[in-house]
Amino acid sequence: MLFHVNLALREKTAERIMRLTLFSGLATLPMIWHGEYALGLLTLMAVYGVLLIGLDATVGYLGQINLAQAALFGLGAYGTALAIQAEVSLPLALLVGIAAALIPGVALALPALRLEGPQFALSTLSFATLSVIFLNESESVTNGALGLSIIRPSLLNILLDSTRFYWLCLMVLFVAWWASQLLLRSRFGLAIEALRDSPTATDALGIGTLRHKALAFAWGSALAGLAGALHALNFGYLQPAAFGYDLMVILLLGTVFGGRRNQWGAFTGAAVITLLPNLLSNRTLFSFLVTLGCLLAIVPPIRALFSRKTPSFRQTAPVAAMSVALVLALFASNVEEWRKGIFALFLFAAVVGLPDGIAGAVTAILRKLIRFAPDPLPVASGGIQPANSSAGLALQASKLRKSFGGVKAVDNVTLKIMKGETHGLIGPNGSGKTTLVNLISGLYKPDSGSVEIFGVRPIPGSLMSAFLAGSARTFQNLQPFSGLTALESIMVCQREGGISEAMGWLNTAGLQEKARLRCSEMSYGDLRFLEIARALATRPYVLMLDEPAAGMSKPDIIRLVDLVTSIKRAGITILLIEHHQDVIAELCDLVTVMDGGQLIAQGTPEQVRRNKKVIEAYLGSDETATQAKSEMRTQLC
Repeated sequence: MLFHVNLALREKTAERIMRLTLFSGLATLPMIWHGEYALGLLTLMAVYGVLLIGLDATVGYLGQINLAQAALFGLGAYGTALAIQAEVSLPLALLVGIAAALIPGVALALPALRLEGPQFALSTLSFATLSVIFLNESESVTNGALGLSIIRPSLLNILLDSTRFYWLCLMVLFVAWWASQLLLRSRFGLAIEALRDSPTATDALGIGTLRHKALAFAWGSALAGLAGALHALNFGYLQPAAFGYDLMVILLLGTVFGGRRNQWGAFTGAAVITLLPNLLSNRTLFSFLVTLGCLLAIVPPIRALFSRKTPSFRQTAPVAAMSVALVLALFASNVEEWRKGIFALFLFAAVVGLPDGIAGAVTAILRKLIRFAPDPLPVASGGIQPANSSAGLALQASKLRKSFGGVKAVDNVTLKIMKGETHGLIGPNGSGKTTLVNLISGLYKPDSGSVEIFGVRPIPGSLMSAFLAGSARTFQNLQPFSGLTALESIMVCQREGGISEAMGWLNTAGLQEKARLRCSEMSYGDLRFLEIARALATRPYVLMLDEPAAGMSKPDIIRLVDLVTSIKRAGITILLIEHHQDVIAELCDLVTVMDGGQLIAQGTPEQVRRNKKVIEAYLGSDETATQAKSEMRTQLC
């Protein structure tokens, strides 16, 4: 950029000022801009804002395509309408609307959230379809396709005319925005972002998966019910068909177009989906906006051509979609007949061309133009604490077996590790080392055998149960929380303490200067250290490190040895898988060697180094390999 604006404000403070300015402006609009139609659009925008903030909890934060939000919106609307017909007070009717969406939402979430991707989307689509059918067929209660009419009641003896009701909806939107932001920026929100990036790591580190997913879905369902209640009060007439496919697509368009994981995105999306259907009736204005969209879409491919690069699919696909929309806007005899196709084209262009939505794109530009004052970081405190020094057995794996098809990955393996011991696990590639750790940590369920961690038998195949027994682990293949910063990655894992303690764990791993960096921006070596810091933040009794030095440079390996040495001095039990034999020799008290899924040797590093079976496992038993074996002795351990 050519220039920057330096603000003596933190980004969060600037965002709050902008939000207050926005709502103040919206609240004063009815005083200066008279007109029932415009006021109706503003009220609808506020209602959709609440609805999309709820939808963003699953689509944005959980990363799941939720097609049930429109149906939950309808259930909330009918719940409130029926409560008003029963002559209950307005606050109670709003609570009935919330409950009418929350209860079926939770009932849907518990089984559906065990699914991922298309399966989850199909389960929510089935729920949405059945909900609309239920509302249609329950004629004795909902009046079916003929619709249900209500009269908006007063609130605390105050008559809610269109202006006052708009202010009520705006106030509800403000509270929903604030509450959602508070919730999703808390440890709960960090956990949701973490499990979106790596459900496996979240369970292994005790964060949990299903309960956080269910709570996020429940929060979105409650907001859908609240928005539905306001919708019923706004229009006074409900039909089941209004909560079907069309609304489902419009809501997804609003979430994607506005921007995910961002309350500003939900508000922007609400403004878009409120205005878009009305723009279709004004052909001139609609054609102008689509032409403007085409011009904006064509800028990235032109810039690529000027840079002598071939435009990517992400750059060209939105141009094609917007061009088709422009043809329809200019030449279709009735644009409104093509509304579903136009919505689909806009949705496709937004998904491909604006992956972070309008709000995300604007935020990225503002962050380049404006330099905000960074949040101050506290002094680091805490860190590695001495473990219980009592002697005894820390980990016992008894007769573990695991097969994949006809391959015996782990075959009758028994392993014992004493408290405070650093135990190395080595072997050729494919020998079963990582599979054994996966069985111990609960990632895999053994075919037979048992595991005890500090005298507790965790549930086989349960990462969370193994964690509760006292274990934590890192992974051979990195499992970063890409959407979080290094500091947030520690905060979401630590069992106690706040930011100061989280900084202490980063300081332990030598990452205190990287606290504000997102994991997606960190180097491979730093991510390796961050995984260890995450595991340490859970204060485990047994720490399992799966090839922590893999891919590291020599200086980073030296740092790693120093870090593991400090962990060892604190008396924490360590199970270490590693191919760098010098690291094993320097750190480990005992070494176990695996080959072909079985244990072939166990002893001190020196004893293992001279073991014939170990040398044969690495080099084979061919007599002509004598020279190679002699050289290998100097490398093993």
